[in-house]
Amino acid sequence: MTGMSLDGSRDDPTTRPVPQWAQPPGQAPRASTGQSSPTQPSPYPTQPSQSSPYPTQPAGHPTRSAAYPTRPGAFADQPTQAFAAPTQGPVNGTPPSIDSPPSGPRRRRGAGSPAFLVSAAIGVLLVLGAGITVVALTLHGSQLDDAPSGTPSTTGKAAALPAGRTWLSGAWTGGGISVNRIDTFGTWRGQTADVVTTYPAYDTWEQLKGSEWHVSTLDAFKGRISYGLPLLPKNDSGTLADVAAGKHDDVFQAVARILLHHHRPDAFVRIGLEANGTWFPWGADADRADDYKAAWRHVQSVMKTVAPTLVFGFDITCGKALEGGKDRMDSLTRLYPGDDVVDVVGCDHYDSYTVKSRNGGEWERTLRPANAAGLADVADFARAHHKKLAIPEWGLTSTSKDGSGDNPFFIYSMYGFFLQNKDILLYENYFNEAADSLGSAIWDSAANPKAAAEYRKLWGAAPHLTAARG
Repeated sequence: MTGMSLDGSRDDPTTRPVPQWAQPPGQAPRASTGQSSPTQPSPYPTQPSQSSPYPTQPAGHPTRSAAYPTRPGAFADQPTQAFAAPTQGPVNGTPPSIDSPPSGPRRRRGAGSPAFLVSAAIGVLLVLGAGITVVALTLHGSQLDDAPSGTPSTTGKAAALPAGRTWLSGAWTGGGISVNRIDTFGTWRGQTADVVTTYPAYDTWEQLKGSEWHVSTLDAFKGRISYGLPLLPKNDSGTLADVAAGKHDDVFQAVARILLHHHRPDAFVRIGLEANGTWFPWGADADRADDYKAAWRHVQSVMKTVAPTLVFGFDITCGKALEGGKDRMDSLTRLYPGDDVVDVVGCDHYDSYTVKSRNGGEWERTLRPANAAGLADVADFARAHHKKLAIPEWGLTSTSKDGSGDNPFFIYSMYGFFLQNKDILLYENYFNEAADSLGSAIWDSAANPKAAAEYRKLWGAAPHLTAARG
């Protein structure tokens, strides 16, 4: 552990929405931060660049804009994975205790007595009833109430909703970073948000070093922050090898001090987020795998020296193969920085391209894609390394961006995945972004009403979990 505070080949380009984060002061919003940026040529020339849908936000405000490459999907049949059955009490109330004292005069209890015969009959009925209950649970597995359209035959109605979430939950709210927006999101869904997503500005090393507004604006937020930390700037010199050699230590020391200054010693810091995302300057392929790991480890060491209780996360993009790799698990096995420096393992997951989940069959293939690591693979990897699990970004994708659009089945399935892995799940944050960008909005937008209703039903029903601040 690393000082945790845990309350709470190349021919297969990825298919991911690309973050467009903070804009430098005094400049108009930039185009997409994917390779379709005005300052660098795009590997996907058929995709138009998109400007920020939030031109009125303060200078340096992060947004996410989409620039999708096209990737052919190739899935092999995967074995069906049912949700783990929850522990629940009797379906129809509590049966009478067999140890209850008699309420009347004591009578003869021999084998031929009426009392014996009645007791025997009741016993047979209870055994039969229990058998039926076991068979029903075996057939149905762990279900959620009122499954939306598209649910496979192995799911249906459960006797009762499982015990509720035991993990921290929040969002990127889109449209502006503010305490009011994340708190309003919590009110809307019926559960206070425990975590909020934020990113620094990172056009240059100096901008990344001084990007404080993206933390200070959340000072009044009572939960924790998930901080996506770039390893390299967009428009400046430097390599991962330079970072590993300590040439930019002052930048990462400054970031750690900013978090401490704003009383965030327990922030979840996603160093070099989406490690296999080659749309980022630091995104690794097979040739840069060792450089990525070395840079990640060095930054963790630098920041931990300044702020020893930060929680450091390593994450990939689910469904995206490591370019140049030979095994579908390479994005995890070849980029993982090491057990001695990582606290949390995770991935970002969107309902798009080859990992669309519109029905049970697609969902099962999404969990373990044929050509890349998926949600279930990441959870298995975290368990094998005795780490917590995080899904720092997840969400819908509009049909115009090759997603499933308003898909309540995806919301339902993600909640089921969280329940199945609640023993290790530390936090998950929904990525709520506007229709003219990613199209994932379920709050403050009418874009996805069915999915929004499903989210509110599932998250609003869960018992509240208080997020402790360090």
